[in-house]
Amino acid sequence: MARTTLEKADAVLMRRRGVGLMVVGFRERRVVTLFGDVRIRRRLYRDNMGKGRYLLDEAMGLEKRSPLSAGMRELSALLGSYMPFGKCEKLLRMVLPTGVSHTTVHRQIGRITEPVLAREEEEVVEVFERGKVPETGTREVPVLFLEGDGVSVALQREEERRAEVKVGIAYEGWEEFGSRYSLKDKTVYLGLMDSGRFWEGFSLTLAGKYNLGRVGQVVVGGDGAHWVKKGAELSGGIYQLDRFHLRRAMLRGLGNDPGLADAVYRACTNGDVGLADRLLLRAQAQAHADKERAAAISGLRSYILDNASGLADYRLKLEKSEGLRGLGGIEGNVNHLVASRMKKRGMSWTKRGIRRMARLIQMQHEGQISGWKKLPQSAKQESNQEQPILRTNDKKRDAGAWLNMGLPALQGPHHSRPWVLALDHIAHGSNKTIHRQSWIQTY
Repeated sequence: MARTTLEKADAVLMRRRGVGLMVVGFRERRVVTLFGDVRIRRRLYRDNMGKGRYLLDEAMGLEKRSPLSAGMRELSALLGSYMPFGKCEKLLRMVLPTGVSHTTVHRQIGRITEPVLAREEEEVVEVFERGKVPETGTREVPVLFLEGDGVSVALQREEERRAEVKVGIAYEGWEEFGSRYSLKDKTVYLGLMDSGRFWEGFSLTLAGKYNLGRVGQVVVGGDGAHWVKKGAELSGGIYQLDRFHLRRAMLRGLGNDPGLADAVYRACTNGDVGLADRLLLRAQAQAHADKERAAAISGLRSYILDNASGLADYRLKLEKSEGLRGLGGIEGNVNHLVASRMKKRGMSWTKRGIRRMARLIQMQHEGQISGWKKLPQSAKQESNQEQPILRTNDKKRDAGAWLNMGLPALQGPHHSRPWVLALDHIAHGSNKTIHRQSWIQTY
């Protein structure tokens, strides 16, 4: 059925080909699809410059040196962003008629991410070295929150033993779901790079979404790392020390004196750094006989003074603070985005592999790998008006109705887990709402 349908599509594309394209013959190729191997026979064209083209391959989104269909490429890359390549191979062999090797998944991720990384490098040079003004988004918000943190990842075949992956998130506030809150309109940026390059890339990503000149206030949160503070300086925003790390520092320095710890913590959050330092100096003098305790208090004093600009609650510096909460969302995102995929299970990486995987995870979060996100209503209405390339005279009978099988897992409590997303992809293709000529790419 697929071979017949695609060969009919190739015939339609021949009739609609542009001027100057000449058919020189037929060629066969193997395509690995979501429902197994398909051998297709399609036309080879030559243009006026003598360059060969396959219109069917272009319409299907096939690559020259890869047998994977567009749907298979998206599925393998999506799984690769969640689990090791070996497990991707096992899962694909279990659920699909034709498996995909882990090396193929690895190569596919490189083909997806390398062009994206190269384009970003070119844009950074154009904007920050040559002075080109980038195109900006239109979104305007009164407060934009940024948070950053780093994850240490083991290296292999490199001079260094470990490298830090920088993680940044941006969001517009919080949305309440029962007794829980989630970040509103979260944007993710990941990379293995120095602090200056990180903030350049992150700012370009945000500029594509927001009109940064019309953002009211920027609040930058972090654990005290200097590269995060640099982001607050570059943006002209308010720096906020993450409360989790502040409490942890209090526990380490004053763990056996909770009353003093509470007093110092309140002084810090109120912005009274002088009071906090006096309390710690007094405690340090009293503990001079206990060298270990005195050293712990001295370390806490240094940490507080080093982060003095971010101790006071940022809401005290804003005119309107209704509905605003404390920062700290970066901790869970670091674990969810990077640590669970790149740090655990004893994994180690090359620097090139880290850059590819970090960008793949970012693309997965932004919905740039495959169309899991629903189309806007306007796009749905437009897609309903489009007609497929091939039409049938039987308007009453739906030849594909037998394929519309119910999958309870898609609506169950595990609907967001990778294996359920994989089943959804296999059952419904890379885009649930198919428009224009993308129907032939769902193979």
